[in-house]
Parts: sequence; structure tokens; C-alpha cells
Amino acid sequence: MGPKCVCQEGTSYDGHDIKTLPVNDEGQCCGLCVTTPGCKIGVVAKNKAGTLMCRMTGSKAKSVKKDGAKACFWDRSGGASPKPKPSPRPSPKPLPTPKAPKTLPDTFPPVSTRNPEAEGYLGTVRSGSEAVPRYNLMCFDDKRKPMATNHWWVPAVLGPNAAGKNYVTTLPYVVNCEKNGLEVAYPWIMSQKKIVQNIVNRHWSITPGMSDRYCVRRADEVTFTVTWGAMESTIVRGSPYITVNFKKAQEATIGTGQGVRTLYLDGEEIPSPSSVGADYTAKHKVTVTLRDSDETWVIYVPPNSPVKIKASPSTFGVSFQSGFSGIARLALINNCTTGLDGVSPHCPGKDTPNEEADPYIQDYADAIDEGSNVCTDKAVVTTEKVAKGTLVQYHYQDHKCWSSLPDGLKTMIALPHHLAVTPCEGQTRVIKSGGHRNLRGLSLALQISGHSWPLLYPDYEISWIGQPDKEKVDTILWALKGRNETSDEHYDIRYDMKDGMIDPYNAGKLFAKLARLVLISDQLNEIPIRDKIMDRLRTYISRWYDHTTKNLLIYDRSWGGVISCGCRYIWIERRDWPEPHGYPICGNNGSQLECPTFQDPNFDFGNAYYNDHHFHYGYFIYSSAVLAKFDTEWAKKYNEKVLALVRDIANPSPSDPYFTTFRYFDFFVGHSWALGIYSDPNGKGQESTSEAVNAWYGIYLYGQATNQPLVQTVGETLLQMEVHSTNFYWHVPSNQDIYPKEFKHTIVGIVHDLIVEFQTYFGSNGFFVHGIQLLPVTPVVHLMFHPFWVQWGFPRFQEYCIGDPFCTESGFVTFMIAEQAMIDKDGAWSAALKLPDRVFSLECAGGNGNSLTNTLYFISAWGNHKRERWLSDEPTCTTWEFNADTTSEKAPAIPLGGDHPVAKSVRAQRATSLWTWIIALFCIIAIALVVLYARQQGWCGGPSSQDEAEEIAPKGAGYGTG
Repeated sequence: MGPKCVCQEGTSYDGHDIKTLPVNDEGQCCGLCVTTPGCKIGVVAKNKAGTLMCRMTGSKAKSVKKDGAKACFWDRSGGASPKPKPSPRPSPKPLPTPKAPKTLPDTFPPVSTRNPEAEGYLGTVRSGSEAVPRYNLMCFDDKRKPMATNHWWVPAVLGPNAAGKNYVTTLPYVVNCEKNGLEVAYPWIMSQKKIVQNIVNRHWSITPGMSDRYCVRRADEVTFTVTWGAMESTIVRGSPYITVNFKKAQEATIGTGQGVRTLYLDGEEIPSPSSVGADYTAKHKVTVTLRDSDETWVIYVPPNSPVKIKASPSTFGVSFQSGFSGIARLALINNCTTGLDGVSPHCPGKDTPNEEADPYIQDYADAIDEGSNVCTDKAVVTTEKVAKGTLVQYHYQDHKCWSSLPDGLKTMIALPHHLAVTPCEGQTRVIKSGGHRNLRGLSLALQISGHSWPLLYPDYEISWIGQPDKEKVDTILWALKGRNETSDEHYDIRYDMKDGMIDPYNAGKLFAKLARLVLISDQLNEIPIRDKIMDRLRTYISRWYDHTTKNLLIYDRSWGGVISCGCRYIWIERRDWPEPHGYPICGNNGSQLECPTFQDPNFDFGNAYYNDHHFHYGYFIYSSAVLAKFDTEWAKKYNEKVLALVRDIANPSPSDPYFTTFRYFDFFVGHSWALGIYSDPNGKGQESTSEAVNAWYGIYLYGQATNQPLVQTVGETLLQMEVHSTNFYWHVPSNQDIYPKEFKHTIVGIVHDLIVEFQTYFGSNGFFVHGIQLLPVTPVVHLMFHPFWVQWGFPRFQEYCIGDPFCTESGFVTFMIAEQAMIDKDGAWSAALKLPDRVFSLECAGGNGNSLTNTLYFISAWGNHKRERWLSDEPTCTTWEFNADTTSEKAPAIPLGGDHPVAKSVRAQRATSLWTWIIALFCIIAIALVVLYARQQGWCGGPSSQDEAEEIAPKGAGYGTG
């Protein structure tokens, strides 16, 4: 049965009238009530003239007996008996009384404060390009010199992008800083087979009036503060509140371009708000349900503030008196309030408001109220080793927003990966209702007693190389030294690349290939081979540290970072010479700072625009760690040079005057952002998490090899966090409802702030997407691949790879075999032994950083690896007592995210953005051309002549993410 009008004879509702209209029958009254903002019950009765009237009443009306009256409402259950209200939840155990710390804890000490230019890195000041800091948008109180380039808030200080707005994703909101104020949006999810995207199409505007500029005046890992002169806002990552502090603002306003369904001032409804504005005294709270989005928001204002409220069919606004000073806060408390008109994409079902699917939805609104008087100024992130693992804490410097009001519990929004490592007992409590669906899955409110949010990451085994199976050692030795000239002991880097005619990303990959052969040779007691390979590695990497390569690493004084200069590769042909009939040169002079990377954001994979340094230098640091393990004298000589790269990607201390803190790592989402100072419409993004993990792995090993505990701790902490978040947002867990069901893949290629994609920057082939998350093949790879996930994901990888010969031709088949080893060690071993040598050649971008020896060793040492526990096996603090199925009589308990009402809030109707299709089309065309060219040139089968090999040298290692 469909919905119907249900009436109770002899019943009226009094005390909260909205409006009265004549009607023909009860059904018409029900229809009027449904479409009238604030109407809950329509009372049908005849007036004195005998006309049938419909008196619409609001939520505060009381039921009374009255002959001749009928109380009518629209029953969505189709005439079935209404469901009984759920029994009250047991009262939660009270949290301890919060006590604000007197000061924030200390930050990390620096690992070094030495000027990189003192270590031979040439210094430069950027000019004449988009890569120059926009100092007009940066007015830091601390007068900092090194600037953040990849932090989550950096879009606020970049130039305009193609979309026209530099969105900063705060979770759960998206904000945009404009000259005249702050825009605040609450996005919704659009999902397709290969894409999940945040859609931003409505926003609030918060303005002080008479402002024509803004600038960022302070920032840390999880907060930043923006000022407009008469208005200031500290944006807190993961806060359900947007907080602004007005300072003698002339025209302070909080408004939106949406009409109003219902409006309450301090709990009292304003049934017919003025379209031109009416004056009120707000005790503290304005609550509004918006017509166009069906969202309910709360605006908190200082107690007893004179305000003007106006509402029209298309606008709503709260404005303050001229010269207003004080804090105001904006918070969403319900993203599907009525379920009417199909306007909210967040509703758990068609015509189903949150309260029908989530009977405890008020718990979320109560938590928002309870935390509304806790304002944050700044924060510090700390980490320490404890008995059960690594404790990471967000420490907040908080204060009462309004001194005359009582304290409350700090309320934050926890993402799925937070919930898995937030201690269930003690100072935190998860609100198991409400929440937000975004690109991170379902996030929930978390109440904190005190001002620190703890996250406990369990320790994992982090090995240099591991132990192989004894019965497989002879075969590994055969690959290392028993195949004549093709044995891996003879592997060497091409002559021009030895001289640094190569980008740092591909140079690093080749160095790391040598480094793993060093470790394997040592583990197998092949000391002469180890030393021979180590001599090559030491020679080649030292040239980069000694600054004698053609492509130089230099220090950028403008941003505070180490960047590459670039080599404009030119082949000088001499047919009268013996093969290769010529020689290569760099067409630019790096020692004179003639650097093609400065102006071209694509040169060296965007290194000078701060793209992917943790990928590039992670390989250098890993290789340096291996050298330091066996050559302490080398380590002493080059320590500061290596530390310059460590500091560039993961400097832990604001006391370091030459590098920004944790350039690539986002402590709130728990992973890195690879995109640098290029302004992208999709926000920050990262492709290969395995290469990010490799960077932190290298730092950990370098700290261990050189006995630098701080360096080791930094590497270990970032590694643990990146691995953990990878297993939520890249390797899609089958027991977690991270992405909507329309997304049909087990793995993600690129995660951005505003979009998730099943593709890579260099192609959309499925084996590219899977393989790029396994690069490079080292012992820590297995930490990111839960065997249950591999059981689900590997068959997809195998299908993509077997179905396309280019998987082998590009070398990406080596990653498929490495993943196979996680669950099928014997099958992977057999497959590896059948690989042609060419898949590990320089021209094979997938396999050129790997070797047959390393592949066999990895399968032997880490295949079918048994760990004591996997993080996703650990219990979380949430088990649901209800779900979104409003037709079932009893809802089973389900795991985090699976069937929470908000977890099913994605609408069936989808649309595709123009940008998405353009990007997809570009990638399809690009990869097709690459495949065609590769096959014409004989890539991975070897070039037909040495001359041809040299001509393609700039592209020789070309598929890495960079």
C-alpha cells in the first residue's frame, strides 16, 4: 500500500498554529500540511460559517479532545500500524570532567638545523612563474620562511584553478576563502563505476562586510587561521563547527541562498519570518531547516545578541549590529530533516527522513550542542612509544567560546580509520547516530573529555629484508649469480644515467634496485657480490650528494625545500663514430641555475612544484640507509646531505629554519598528499601509497642504521599511519562501507580531496591501478595487503593482467606476482620463474626498479606471511543497533558503516562532471598512444639498436608516478 492520509476522530491540536486554509476534504489538508514548513498535524473542522477548514499546527502543539475535529497527518507507512518508538538507549558511562591543559605539549625537536647550502646544495630564489609564493595571502605571525606546499590547507594560498574556487576540505565541510569572507559547503556524494566524487553546489557565506582581502596568519598540522581584518576563523580539521570571530565588523552576516522550511529562535518557532528582516534578541541559538537541501543547521551567537533575521523563498540570513564583536559558530545537525521533495541526496531512502531510519538521530544534535562552547585556537600532534604500540595524539588549545556559558565536551568528527584506533574506554565516546557520508565513508561524532584525542596504532614487524625459505635459497642464488651475464650481480645503471642525466624519481628507483640486491647478497652470505654491488651504489648516489651530476638537487629559498634542476636531454648524433654513433648531453647548465623544472610543472614529474618528493627522495633515503648499514664512514660523511632530504619530506620540527614540517603527511586523514603547489580543481591528491610507505620505511631504516632515534621514530610513525589509512581508502575493505556500491572496484588509483578514481595519471588500465600500489616490492608491502583483501582483490588484478599483453610488456606483471604471493606462494614462485628477463629491463617502467632476485626473495620470505594480527581484525568502538531498512521489523547488528542509515544515503540518480569525462578521455587517448609507440619501438623487448636505445633515453623509465 502507498502513503495515505490518516485522521483521528475527535482529536484536535492546540498551542502552535501555523496557518489556516479552507479545504475540500481531509486528504487536501494532509497535502497542505506536507508542503507547509513546520506543519506536523492538520486539524480539520468546520468554522462557524460551516466551511471546512484545515488548521496546520507545529511540533509544539498539544493533543486535546474535541468533538467534530479530526487530527490528520500523512502516513508514509502505507496505512500500516506505526512502528513503536525504540526503547531508550542505556545511559552512557559519563566521561571524566574535562580539564584544559595550561599549555600545549612541546613539538618534536629538529633532526638538524644545518643550512642545506652549507652542504653544497645551490640556493635559488624563485621568480617569474606560478611557483612563486603568494605572500599577499600569507601573513604568518611567526614570520616563517619555509612555507607549506602540500598541507591540506595550502589550496587557500594558491592561485586560481580551472574551477575558479580553491576548496579546502575540512571534513565534514568544504570551505573556500574569498576576499569578502568565508564560503562553507556541505558536499554530497556522486558515485559511478570508476569514480566517487564530492559535489559542491550550495554554500553558506560568512562575511564581516567591507573586506577586500584575506590571508593565512598561522597554521599547524590540523588547524589554520585565516583573517579578513574584521573577521577571523580558525579552521579545525574534523570539526563539526565553523567558527568565526568578528572584531568590530561593520556588516557581519551569516547567510545562504536557500529558502526556509522551519526557523526557530532559542527553541521558539518563527512561523512566518520576514523577507526584509526583523529584529530579535537571540539568547544563543538560531535553528533553521533549509528548503533546497533539507538540511538543519544551528547558528550559535553570543548570549543575548541583537540580530536581524530575514528569509525569502531563495535566501536566509542572520546579520549583526554594526561594529559587532564576538564569536559565532555554524554547525549542521541533520542532513535529511523531512525527506520531502527528493531534494536531499543524503536521505537514507526515498521520502525517508533520517529520524525514520535512525531513531536516535537526536543524539547527534545533542552532542553538537554539548560541544558548542569549546573553541580551538591551535593544535599540536605528538607521538610516543607505549606498551601497546605507537600513541599519536591531537592536542588542542581550547577555550570557552562564550565565558558566561558552561563548559562542555569537545566534539569532533571521526573518520572510519580513526574509529579503528581510537581507544574505546577512557576519555572518548562515539555517538552512534547521525554522522556524515563523504569520500571517507561514514564519519561519526566523537566526544572527548579533555582536549586531546588519542589514536593507538599497534606495532608491526618492520624488517630490512626477511628470511627466505631454505629450500628456495639455491634458486634465488641462481637468479643472483648463476645466469652468466644476465645474473643480477652484473646489473648496472646505463652510462648517461650514472652521470645524472635522469630525473631523481627514476634515478632513485634504480638506486633502490641496487640497494635491495646488496641486502639480499648480504643475507645469503655472498659478501663479495654484496660489496661489488655496493661499490656501484655508493659511487652513483654519492655523485648526487656531491652535486656533480648533470641534474642537480638545489635548495629553494622561496618555499624552503630541495628541488631538482632538471636535465634537458639532447642526443648529439655522430654517424662517423662507432656505435652508438653519438653521445648525450644536457642542454642546460645546472651549475648556472639554468633549470627547466622552474617553469614547467611537468618536468621531472613536477619536482620543482613540490610534487611527489616523498616518492623521489624516499628511494634515495632507502638506498642511503642500506649504505649506512654497511659503511659507517660513508654514513658519517654524507649524513647531513641525506638528512636534508629527510627534512624536505618529513621535518618534524617547526624549529628547523629551512624546511616546513611534515611536508607531505596529513595527520588527520592519516596519509600523504603528493600534489604540491599546483592548484587542482579536485584538491590535494595522491596516487601510489606504497611509494609513500617506502619513503617512511627508508627514513625508519636510515634512523636505525645511523642510530638516530628521532629519525627512526618519525619514519615508523608515518609508516604505521600511512599503512593503516591505505587499508581503508585505497584497498577497499569488503567489511567497511567506505565507498557507495556503485563504485565497482576493490582498489583505488588516486584519492583526491574531492574525487576518488579508478585510474592512474599515466593510464586507466586496471593492472596499472593495482600495480602502482605495489611499487616498490619490499618487505613492508605485505603490511598493506591483508590476506582477506587479497583473496578479493587479486583475482581482479590477475584478470586485468592476463587480458592485456601490455601488462607483461610494461613490467607490471611483476607486481601481480608479488600480490599473488600473499595468498598463493607456490603459484607466485612458479609464475616468477617463467618471467622473461626483459620485464626487469630499463625500458620496462613497471619492472625496471625490481629484479628477478628480489622478486623470488620476496615470494620466499613474505609469501603466505602469517601475522599475529591485522589491524582490521581488531574490534572497534561501534556496533549498530539499527539500520536504514525501514520495512524490516528487526535490524541486525552490523559492523561499522555497513548499514548505518547515513551509510546508505547516496541517491540513485548520478551525473557525470565534464571534468571527469575530459580527464578520462585524455587518459584513454594517452595510454593508447603510449602502447602503440611502445610496441612500435620494441620497448621491453629491447630496442633494435644502441642508437635507438639512446634516442628514447628520456622516456626509458617513464611510467612511474613520479
